[in-house]
Amino acid sequence: MQARVWAVVGLAALACGFAFGGFGGDSVPASNAVLSEHELAEIGQMPPQQQALRLLQRAINGYRGALEQIDQRVSAWRGQLKMDGELQAMTNTAYNASNLRVRVASVEISIAAYGLDKSADTAEALIRDARDVEPDRAWRLWAIGLLGNRGIAPGAARAALEEHLRAADVETRKWAANSLAVLGSDGVIPVLTEVFRTDPSPIVRERAACGLADSGMFTREQRWKAIPAFLRAAEDPNLDDQTRGWAFQALREISGEPIASDAAAWNDWWSKRQSR
Repeated sequence: MQARVWAVVGLAALACGFAFGGFGGDSVPASNAVLSEHELAEIGQMPPQQQALRLLQRAINGYRGALEQIDQRVSAWRGQLKMDGELQAMTNTAYNASNLRVRVASVEISIAAYGLDKSADTAEALIRDARDVEPDRAWRLWAIGLLGNRGIAPGAARAALEEHLRAADVETRKWAANSLAVLGSDGVIPVLTEVFRTDPSPIVRERAACGLADSGMFTREQRWKAIPAFLRAAEDPNLDDQTRGWAFQALREISGEPIASDAAAWNDWWSKRQSR
């Protein structure tokens, strides 16, 4: 089983840089950000690994047409890609992109690179082996989440991942939390908020909070559904300071509001928002 883990600058160019005045301020387009016919022809001559890297890089940078090209090609890439360090780094970057469609592209390319068939049989085998086989358990949990996100046995995937949330091993619980966030379904939100509130490991609690606030495959609207749980956590005297701090951080990341770590201020903001 393959490993899982993951000039010279001319004076004219310098003069242009100085005339532009630095890189602060609002975004300034450097091009039309669309895949040109020339680049598409060039990509067509590349091996699948380089096609995936180039197109995913373009998708991350917002080039029109890149996501459509990935969608058209990714099925043919299955079995032709290798999840090496370069592709792993690129998929990780895409998985944390602000555009959810880019995150989906990362999931699809990962599935292809791992050589996974998008079938219920594959999901069933992963679920069984994650329960019975110790080596590569973290990767299997991740793969279950990837397939579940793409509509392959999502109910069975959620049940299996929730089962692993009860494991004694911290690493298993961490990857179960990560993988539940990949599922991105509404039903996962209360599961992860409960993990954040009750898991004995700070590593697992942090993963649950991060999955709800910023990572994972939730839409922005879905993330807002976790706000009441984070508000309760922020004022819970039974939680340690670190966990309460993560609750405030999650509230800021979800809402975009620069409110200090003050439970009363956050409850006041939420109350006013709900009364609109």
